[in-house]
Amino acid sequence: MKKWWIGLIVLMGYTIPFVFFALLEDFKTGTLLGYVALLGMFTLLAFIGQRFSHLLFVVVGNIVSYFVSLYFAKQMSDFGWDGYFKPLTAEQLILLVSLLMVIPQGIAVVVAMSREAKQRMKKQTT
Repeated sequence: MKKWWIGLIVLMGYTIPFVFFALLEDFKTGTLLGYVALLGMFTLLAFIGQRFSHLLFVVVGNIVSYFVSLYFAKQMSDFGWDGYFKPLTAEQLILLVSLLMVIPQGIAVVVAMSREAKQRMKKQTT
């Protein structure tokens, strides 16, 4: 049985603007560590979301994360970081990174589904 309250926790995890923090880390230090953390967190949230609740929480969470990151990026426009991400604007890069993050999340969802299927098969054989 799927636990919807775990899905709500996953959804709350997606409200953290990970994409914004990745861009901010890149802007401040010039490193890609923020993107690595973003990759890890999004993959983990997608795996947990599919494994213990429902894929709907992952999909809605991605949409929420995009808009929350976009909101914070708009707040940073006064600090002149738009020129840093040339040829893209910060908003365009947030969209691009958010779309690219769907790939590892999709892999995590497939892994979660296959683990769930293996467990069901194990229960049926015993």
